[in-house]
Amino acid sequence: KGVEFGPWLRRFIAQIRANWFIPYAAMSMRGHVVVTFNVHKDGRITDVAVLKPSRIDAFTKSANNAILASNPTVPLPTEYPEERAFFTVTFFFNETPDR
Repeated sequence: KGVEFGPWLRRFIAQIRANWFIPYAAMSMRGHVVVTFNVHKDGRITDVAVLKPSRIDAFTKSANNAILASNPTVPLPTEYPEERAFFTVTFFFNETPDR
């Protein structure tokens, strides 16, 4: 939509990482979780849904809780024309994302 999201994304990712706790018991396991949600202009996060859970329940809970604990987040860039933006985030646990 022609909006520079770089600075916003860096702050958002830092906030998510600060709220993302990897379960100690699962430190040697691997997996990933895909979560979707909306971020509103004022920074509210709504409609959080786990699109692809991990086979390890603790990973799924960890990823979902990282998003929920980050609510509200940084307001969307003022020049963003819509009321909300839809995001899909993948949390990797002891895995490297496919490039």
